[in-house]
Amino acid sequence: MAKLIAREGPGRGTVYELVDEVTTIGRDTNNNIQIPSETVSRNHATITRQEDKGREIWVVRDLKSKNGVLVNSHRTESATLNSGDEIRLGETALVFIEREFDAIEASDLTDTGAPLVERAVLGQRAAGARQTVAFTGDAQQRLLALLELGQMAGSARSYSDLFGVITGAIDQNIRPHRTVPILFDAQKGMLRPWVKSGSEFDRRLARMPISSTIVNYVREHRAAILSEATQSDERLRKAQSIATHQIATAMCAPIVIGDRLLGALYVDRLGDGERFTKADLELLTAIAVQAAVAIENVRMREEVGRERGIREREARGQYDIVGRCEAMDAVFRFISKAAPAEAGVLIEGESGTGKELVARAIHLNSRRRHQAFEAVNCAAMAPTLLESELFGHVKGAFTGADRDRPGRFELADEGTLFLDEIGELPESSQSKLLRVIETGELRRVGDVKDIKVNVRVVAATNKKLASEVGAGRFREDLYFRLNVLKLALPPLRERSGDIALLAEHFLKQFQEKCGRANLRFDPKALSVLEGYPWPGNVRELRNAVERMVVMSEGETLSAEDIPYEIRTGARAGDLRETTAIPVEDELMTLKDLERLHIGRVMAHTGGNKKEAARILGIDRSTLYAKLKAYGLEGKDEDGKNGE
Repeated sequence: MAKLIAREGPGRGTVYELVDEVTTIGRDTNNNIQIPSETVSRNHATITRQEDKGREIWVVRDLKSKNGVLVNSHRTESATLNSGDEIRLGETALVFIEREFDAIEASDLTDTGAPLVERAVLGQRAAGARQTVAFTGDAQQRLLALLELGQMAGSARSYSDLFGVITGAIDQNIRPHRTVPILFDAQKGMLRPWVKSGSEFDRRLARMPISSTIVNYVREHRAAILSEATQSDERLRKAQSIATHQIATAMCAPIVIGDRLLGALYVDRLGDGERFTKADLELLTAIAVQAAVAIENVRMREEVGRERGIREREARGQYDIVGRCEAMDAVFRFISKAAPAEAGVLIEGESGTGKELVARAIHLNSRRRHQAFEAVNCAAMAPTLLESELFGHVKGAFTGADRDRPGRFELADEGTLFLDEIGELPESSQSKLLRVIETGELRRVGDVKDIKVNVRVVAATNKKLASEVGAGRFREDLYFRLNVLKLALPPLRERSGDIALLAEHFLKQFQEKCGRANLRFDPKALSVLEGYPWPGNVRELRNAVERMVVMSEGETLSAEDIPYEIRTGARAGDLRETTAIPVEDELMTLKDLERLHIGRVMAHTGGNKKEAARILGIDRSTLYAKLKAYGLEGKDEDGKNGE
């Protein structure tokens, strides 16, 4: 007879027999099964017995309850039950048991080579009679052990923790010589035993092979097996492990959930060990039922962990986001949290810090990753063209509009739209963008009807958008719509520990692209790169490495291969046309070249050391030392002469 066993919640441990065609469950006393819990509705669910092609099936249905019905952690309105399924109603968890354990004598077996004298199967007797499960021996102690196991196994976060709990419960209540949980690897189609580490005795037992004959029977038939006296069992004479390792008595129970085999629990006793009983097998099988749900929980936790790890690795590697410093760790954490959400994202950062890479990483780690990612640079086109680019236009809307054309919002429907340099968006377009974000509707230029779109907007700017709002150049309401999730990307000068890492990363890219696989950095070259302030950020570093790979002649990239303005600390535009290096000076030493360049920068700043140090990208203390070494004079910040 099918049963429900209360695993958690009111009446924990209670067994409910399903004797009616329809069994009602709820808080009201008129139900067949009354559960006194506020989390259970007055009339919560029904379980109905039905016939399907001569087979008895059980179906659970939700009666529009407040907290719903969950079968194996999945919410459902109606579901066919399998033995071992967990039904959760609010805080109450019930385990559905469809069939009982039936003892079948050896004389009842056909000659199939099944390695049994006696077996217990999850099935029905041929005559149709059924018997209830009843623990012999200290039944109360074993029931309490099962309840405790359910609580502990449900909170296990790894297979190691789970199997430690399971083996502990089996060792304490059944007392075998060996307990071996076995996992079924569906991908490889094989069983993998898990043996705990411990004493020397445990390790010695672990080296002894278990009875594969018994385990394989469980795998094939999904049946719990008991062999009380293996040595005298005629059907086990061909099992070499039985005789070789003196396995006196053994049993094995399948771990199943629905129609899926998750593994098995194998126990045995060696030598003159006491025989297992049917009550032992019943307890082992009950433990296997508890283990099935717990294994599914661990598997789901591991899948979530793997998915999180994959997303992080993708964000760090596949999308060219490289970094190990603390500031970049914060960026990766932001991506992992922001990606699954649907809220708007605002990315602020200097030019060249990788704002579009972050936007792509957010998209590719979101549920929209299989849909389009569209990018628009708001500063790259005239206001009249920008609206057509964003919202599309219809034929005849303006001169040259010879056909209907969808905008980027339509192209990104169900996906992500990246709006770069959003601070440059014209005021006339800001109100239209706000309307689309708020209503999900747009109107093509020249059209008279609205179009529905579902787009996640990720915006980026190299300005402080809050300051633009304060200056009246950017709409405050649009700013708040975009600024739900905000990320400030660090400039490369604040990521000094990542410069060498990024340089090596770009070197690998250009080695393959340029066919120069043996190139490597000289340590002094990396040191020079790390000392430069990189006003152009990661983009400037990437371009510098590409130039070095293309222009270098040897297999080692030295400091001399670094572009002049980087190795000397000069910035583009700092040197005027009149200070250009003459052709005859190109072969001077680096020391003379540095002296000449510092002198020119000092002349350019009127002798202001603070400004000169800023242009050169070095500390003032370093500049003071170089001025002293080269015999140059300058002025302090206030223009006075002095060192």
